[in-house]
Amino acid sequence: MSNYPANNCLLSIIMPVYNAGQYIETVLQSIALQTFSNYELVVLDALSTDGTKEIVEARQKEDQRVRLISEKDNGIYDAMNKGVASAKGEWVYFMGCDDGFYDASVLERLFYSLTEEYDLVYGDVLWVPDEVIEKGTCMPTDLINRNINHQRIFYRRTLFQQYGGYDLQYRIASDHELNIRFFCSTAIRKKYVPYTVARYHSGGFSANKVDEVFWNNWKEIFKKNFAQHLPAKIMYDKLGWYCRCLIDQQQYAKAAPIFFDVLVHTLSPGFVKLTMEQYFKSRKLHAG
Repeated sequence: MSNYPANNCLLSIIMPVYNAGQYIETVLQSIALQTFSNYELVVLDALSTDGTKEIVEARQKEDQRVRLISEKDNGIYDAMNKGVASAKGEWVYFMGCDDGFYDASVLERLFYSLTEEYDLVYGDVLWVPDEVIEKGTCMPTDLINRNINHQRIFYRRTLFQQYGGYDLQYRIASDHELNIRFFCSTAIRKKYVPYTVARYHSGGFSANKVDEVFWNNWKEIFKKNFAQHLPAKIMYDKLGWYCRCLIDQQQYAKAAPIFFDVLVHTLSPGFVKLTMEQYFKSRKLHAG
């Protein structure tokens, strides 16, 4: 069905792939079955060697909305930035190569929310094989404890021009850092819609991995983005928790400046007590 002027692409679905031959047919079918038709699919193939490229090329011949970019990239977030740069749609959505839309009517239902009134629209996502739905509104401070799944989110493309794209220094958590920037910005107009957007395979790229650079920069990320959403005491309490996490990991040199920063701003005997207890516990545990 056509829900939008034919000469104006509403949505660019951006899908980075590499050796995704076992999944690619399923996800391409999930997209092709959508009852909403005014989209393009931009597939960024990082020079696959397992037939992924040939499968996409075959689909491209059948559907002019499919575009293939096949070239070496500097990781998944570099591919996503390239996808945004080449996108023609007013909105962008990132699809994992082993994931898929929840049902055939997802885009048709979401279409009515992708308007000039909003810059970022998000729904729910089903994690598989866990069969758990990540749902509900996301407040800026929710992103302190964990990222919002990017497959819940539709972004207005101009956000990436105004606020920057994925920061490539974060090899695993760049989507978390970007979502912190976008959700914490009061200038970005957001809307939650109670629809399940996608099925997300929980064994994906970032599962069970730690982005050391992201966590090394956490204090700066935290203070730059969350200060306007938290009272100072709570903000420094949260940084105190991070300080104790570093101590637990024996990263004492990184914990020390955060310890003094929190102490200067809170003068909290309770913080000192908890942190010193964690320090001696850590030293004792690792000494044994």
